[in-house]
Amino acid sequence: MTDLTGEPAIPDPAERAQRNAALLADNIETGWWDNHGRPAPWPDDIDQWQPVTGEPTTKKPDEQPF
Repeated sequence: MTDLTGEPAIPDPAERAQRNAALLADNIETGWWDNHGRPAPWPDDIDQWQPVTGEPTTKKPDEQPF
């Protein structure tokens, strides 16, 4: 999987470590937070995550989608 620029969507572990160090050194949020709400580095197992999908819901004919 790649992002819009053609780069891999999830960096490899070495690249994640480098990016996390740079972000934390510059006090920039990584988009991840620990259990206390503080900015945290990317999880080490992010490349093993799978999207969670559910069954599609059936709407009544006059029901709005949201």
